[in-house]
Amino acid sequence: LARKMKLGEASIKTLLKRLKEIEFIESTTKGNLLNEKGRNFLEEILKRMSKPVELNFKEYTTGKYNSAILVKNSAKKVKLGIEQRDEAIKVGGEGATTLIYKNGKLKFPGFKEDVSDLRNELEKIFVLEDDDVIIIGSASTPEKAEEATLMAALSLLRS
Repeated sequence: LARKMKLGEASIKTLLKRLKEIEFIESTTKGNLLNEKGRNFLEEILKRMSKPVELNFKEYTTGKYNSAILVKNSAKKVKLGIEQRDEAIKVGGEGATTLIYKNGKLKFPGFKEDVSDLRNELEKIFVLEDDDVIIIGSASTPEKAEEATLMAALSLLRS
């Protein structure tokens, strides 16, 4: 697990401990398994978030590599997008760009102008509906860009 997640053994133990504390996993002599609560949470995430997609939109982002995720029906949770940027930076990303889709337009939070060229490209990748959010995470490696994007997107799903 540590190799697959590219984390140290101590980090994995901490993660497993935390998952057990919030009652998402059960430990057995054979290992750790997601329980019903953990599976339900994971299913909810998978319904609301797309898989990360590698992008090449450098004119709108800060890093060499970029990854995007669609988060369904989450526009109301976006303030200025700075919160998502901060989550991306916490895990080693260079930043995150947050975009909101509303009334057929893709906008930066707090702005009225449609980012039409970017919207046209993203509509080739994602099926966009009102109140959807797209997070584009940036970093110096593709792996870090994906991790930054995931963390920024997950911040919108937290209660």
